[in-house]
Amino acid sequence: MTAIVSGGGALAIIATNATSITIVISSGQTWALDTGWALDTGWVLDTTGDSDTTETSLLPGDISGSLWSDFAAVRTSSFTATITFTAAAGEIIQAGVILCGTLRTFVDPMRGIQDGLRDYSIVRELNNGAWYIRKRDVVRAFAFSILEDRDTDFYTFMITVSKALGPSPIAWRILTKNITDSEWIVFCRFDGIMPQGLHDDNNYSQIDVRLVEVL
Repeated sequence: MTAIVSGGGALAIIATNATSITIVISSGQTWALDTGWALDTGWVLDTTGDSDTTETSLLPGDISGSLWSDFAAVRTSSFTATITFTAAAGEIIQAGVILCGTLRTFVDPMRGIQDGLRDYSIVRELNNGAWYIRKRDVVRAFAFSILEDRDTDFYTFMITVSKALGPSPIAWRILTKNITDSEWIVFCRFDGIMPQGLHDDNNYSQIDVRLVEVL
């Protein structure tokens, strides 16, 4: 898969059954001179590529797999991401969401992350005492707290990210330290209530966050 991207600092792939993924970043388009008298008015594809990405993922090979790739430097101009998926023998490659954009980095959550499930199945008791069950998606839900520097990261998280984002889902890498499992890379929105801040220290503030997965 080839994606033309306007810029960004990271790329995430959510809900894939790939066993391995290779990402090559290239400048995508370059201006070329004609060998004749006039300038070439077209663009040519730069296929040289580079490998300045740091990938974080242990892909399980089922549809719950996700990958997070940090770029060595933020790219402010257009580039091409060439993504090669490899699946187990006989499997058809699947990838639910591919996202690339601005990277915002904050401290890891404090201990005590809640990681649960939410079932959207329809369950009804019938008038004869039997039960009608229609299986729907079961998604993950998270609740955690982060302790941020108030004058910088706190307001970046609350205003620049959360207020601007509103109910829209984005890619999250919830836990980073010594973690390469794909389970912590998710596509989520805020779960009902927006993040809440607690200012009980002169320099640091706690942010309580609730997320629910979007499939």
